[in-house]
Amino acid sequence: MPNTFSKEERIPVKRLVSKRDIGIEAFELENGHLMLEATLLDPYHLIRLNLHIDPITKAITHAKSEFASHPHALCPFVAAKAKLLVGLKIERGITKQVSQRIGGNEGCIHLRELTLETINFAATTLIGFDEGFGLMSRDFNILKESEKFEISKHLLKNSCYIYKED
Repeated sequence: MPNTFSKEERIPVKRLVSKRDIGIEAFELENGHLMLEATLLDPYHLIRLNLHIDPITKAITHAKSEFASHPHALCPFVAAKAKLLVGLKIERGITKQVSQRIGGNEGCIHLRELTLETINFAATTLIGFDEGFGLMSRDFNILKESEKFEISKHLLKNSCYIYKED
């Protein structure tokens, strides 16, 4: 069968050299709080993060991390920094606060990355909660797009193209 791609359109030969996976699961606890279990896995790391969030106050009430696999002997000492996340609220400005508490030369860029991804997912899970929909509510998700937009626009203002305000 002849090649139908032009010389410029040929798919380059590629060789996988590495991969990073971030996985996050959200659970509703008996007390109504949101628990997130997250992992970052790559050839050098297996980092676990567990966060509990009070959906009413949006505050992190529990934070724990574990470095199950790591490239340097001192990496596990940074895991305790996760406790510094307790008290932070899932709201605008949290990215900077996370970076200050667990990033930089006293922290870990990988724990910071995993934490920010987990917090972004938590924010998604909490949308609609204040309007009585519960955590990651199916009732919220089946609303018309315009209804979801009206409910979430104050939370997502200027966060992306859809919620851009002039």
